[in-house]
Amino acid sequence: MKKGFVIIAAALFVAAMALPAAGVDLSISGFYQVRGIYQSNASHGMVTPWDGATVPTLTGLPDLDGVGGADTLSSYASPAAWWDHALCLLPVFTVTDNLKLHVAIGVFNNQMWGSGKTSGACSCAGEVGVDAFGADATNISWDAAYIEWATPKGTLMVGRMAGNYIYFTDWANTEMCLDRVDYTSPVWNGFGLNAFMEKRQENSATSGNNAADEDIDRYSLVFSYGQPCYSIGAGINYVRDRSGSHPSATGWKADQYDYVFGLTANDPTNTWFFEGELMINNGDYRDYYGATQDIDRGGWGYYVNLGMKKEALTVGVATAFTSGDDNTGDADYDVGPASGLDFQPLYILYGPYCNILNTSLMDTTRKAGYSNTVGEQFGLPGTTGGATDTATGSQVYWLYADYQVNPQLAVRGALGVAYADKISNSLYQDDEFGTELDLGLKYQLMSNLAYELHFAYLWTGDFFKGAAANNYNTDDIYQIDHSLTLSF
Repeated sequence: MKKGFVIIAAALFVAAMALPAAGVDLSISGFYQVRGIYQSNASHGMVTPWDGATVPTLTGLPDLDGVGGADTLSSYASPAAWWDHALCLLPVFTVTDNLKLHVAIGVFNNQMWGSGKTSGACSCAGEVGVDAFGADATNISWDAAYIEWATPKGTLMVGRMAGNYIYFTDWANTEMCLDRVDYTSPVWNGFGLNAFMEKRQENSATSGNNAADEDIDRYSLVFSYGQPCYSIGAGINYVRDRSGSHPSATGWKADQYDYVFGLTANDPTNTWFFEGELMINNGDYRDYYGATQDIDRGGWGYYVNLGMKKEALTVGVATAFTSGDDNTGDADYDVGPASGLDFQPLYILYGPYCNILNTSLMDTTRKAGYSNTVGEQFGLPGTTGGATDTATGSQVYWLYADYQVNPQLAVRGALGVAYADKISNSLYQDDEFGTELDLGLKYQLMSNLAYELHFAYLWTGDFFKGAAANNYNTDDIYQIDHSLTLSF
């Protein structure tokens, strides 16, 4: 790590010295953050409300406790605490006013103090992801490098850049750096257009099955129309997944479609505001070449937020829904879009280190809701053929309030309740995830230095007790985290 950081510093220094002669301007922004986190009834960044006396018999979990062998949930039912830090560098090389090279460099990547491992989701351009807990964090990540070419006909961006399911709100979005060709049109009388092609995985040239098409590609087209008090939009997303088309008896392909609609609005005084997004899923989850039964893909979800801003106070009410699927007897997987890691209105239910409702949309096998499927929190369709093939979906309601006490101090409060959309009686006796209370503050120590403190408490619902025959013992969950962030 030390050698790699020295190389970066030396490269940026040499570039800064050489650029004036080359007629190129260099600007660097970014942040450095140090954070402390405590979670009750949790381990490895995953909330586990079972109290250790009786827990679900999940197997196949990774060996992260260091004692050898796969972990079980009984080893998870204890507090977890750690410090971590992250450094994000965002250089921009300006060749001309309309031609730039953007770069994103992640250092430490939420590396836990006293360890070479990451604690998971990283705030730099390109999320590491919740499932990365315990991965190697000693390597420098070159997250992004792309050309931005602005012309009167629109802006073209080519290279590796942040952006995944970025449409109209943060809901259902996980901002990760991917390889793209992206075009954004000028605005014509309120109308706008965005189109891109994205390479998610290149497998055909690397898998050894070069005769097979095993790539994953994504294509997206978004239309928008805006006026001073409102903006509407519609988009279509197509994922062409051939990663399972290798020559075998269980080979498959998938063509997945998402239809997205968005609306934001406010009154002329900007006192009342509204934002909403709707997504409908369609296509194939698995289309097998052989005799295996195909799995159709369906489902839908939405996010709605209505609020009022009056001077220093902002209050609102919001809800988010994603459909679940508890029918293991058909060939459909009617699960809606999961909320992504960028969506964090509640610290525990939607927090990046609790892993209850949020998930990374990059991994198409991780779905919305909670499931007691073997080795996973989120249900996988058709993998075992048994009662564990389920994903519950979710419906969450919450109230929130933000108050700017003075230019330096802001406070926040939220109260939410969450339910599973659909449950199987053989797995769960109730649909309530629980009720959560959040309290937070942000103090601006200096113009570029901020301290944040968050507290959250989740009264766990009977959903986590499992089926009536199991009736697992559960505890409530609380989390405390605080951070010091230097922005530049």
